[in-house]
Amino acid sequence: MFMKSSWIKILPIFILIFGFLFLDAKKEMKESVFVFNTKRKLEDNIEKIINDNKEKKMEVNKKVDDKFIYLEFSSDNKVFSYFINATTGEESNFEDFIKENKRNDFSKKINELIYLKYPKFIADILTVNNGNKVYKIENDKLIIYFENYVIEPVIEEELFLTIDFNEVKEYLDFSFVLNKEYQNENGYNFNKNKKAVALTFDDGPGGDKTNKIVELLEQNKAHATFFMVGNKMESGISVMKNVLDKGNEIGSHSYAHKSMKRQKINDLLSDEEKTKEIYHNITGKNLIYTRPPYGAINDKIKESLDTIFITWDLDTEDWLHRDKNYIVDYVMENVHDGDIILMHDLYDSTVEAVEELLPKLYAAGFQVVNISELANLKEQVLENHNIYRSIRKN
Repeated sequence: MFMKSSWIKILPIFILIFGFLFLDAKKEMKESVFVFNTKRKLEDNIEKIINDNKEKKMEVNKKVDDKFIYLEFSSDNKVFSYFINATTGEESNFEDFIKENKRNDFSKKINELIYLKYPKFIADILTVNNGNKVYKIENDKLIIYFENYVIEPVIEEELFLTIDFNEVKEYLDFSFVLNKEYQNENGYNFNKNKKAVALTFDDGPGGDKTNKIVELLEQNKAHATFFMVGNKMESGISVMKNVLDKGNEIGSHSYAHKSMKRQKINDLLSDEEKTKEIYHNITGKNLIYTRPPYGAINDKIKESLDTIFITWDLDTEDWLHRDKNYIVDYVMENVHDGDIILMHDLYDSTVEAVEELLPKLYAAGFQVVNISELANLKEQVLENHNIYRSIRKN
């Protein structure tokens, strides 16, 4: 009787223990089934992606931080990348591995770097999600390729952004390598292997028109050389400083815009010294370039003045035509690598032409730079008493 009573008392305990064991076993079975199904789904998706890209070259197949499988293929210099969630086995997007509360910050940082690299007319489009982004992961950096973005004028070159992981380390939900030293892509890091032209403006400083041109240059990752008249400099100090602050340079266009050929050498020397002194007093810098008014120069002038003479080989005659369309068409139909282009920062039509011309030159593969930058890109040392109408590699 006692034993029967004892069993009755402990039976619920056995039932409870058995229930827990059963539930644990059931849970383990479910987890095992989930892991098996996830693994199978992961393997199936990898196999499918590989089969779908069998005509392409496989570049990468690796697991990243137990977060995802990264697959990368290439074909005709084009990148194809895939991300598969290692937890679910599902194909994902790179954006899924950005911390959820940091996605807006990540997007802002990418947009900031796009504007650092590209002219505004390109960056304005790339920062709007109306195209396709392909993400490529390298050891210490992320590369974004921008595809199917409609940009005018049409850009022939591949558009991409290289981002060091130092720039986005706070936003990503996986581990990566960090370099102590890196440099962001900057549109002002001009390339010696690309075409380049020097854009120059005479007769300034031209007040608001000069400032507007400086603004347009900045928006298009471009620089120019402004040849200014000495007796106008003191009334245009703020304009001059704006020109220089934005990476442009200033040259002499004589003291009073008189033809050098019609002046006595002593008067010419005196006027040039006055221009140099005024410029130095304003900027603390020295003038190294001179553009003779009307391009009028002879051997005696060339040997007498201790300066580098810059003329031009592409004259827009903007002062004559005052027509935006004529100026733009003339330049685009005649421009060549190493050209020095002549314009004047005094006319509304010139400002309008510059606004349209700079994107077109960029789209055509030209870097627009100042005289010093062009000489550096073409590996030329410009010398005093010499005249340069263009600057090309030897």
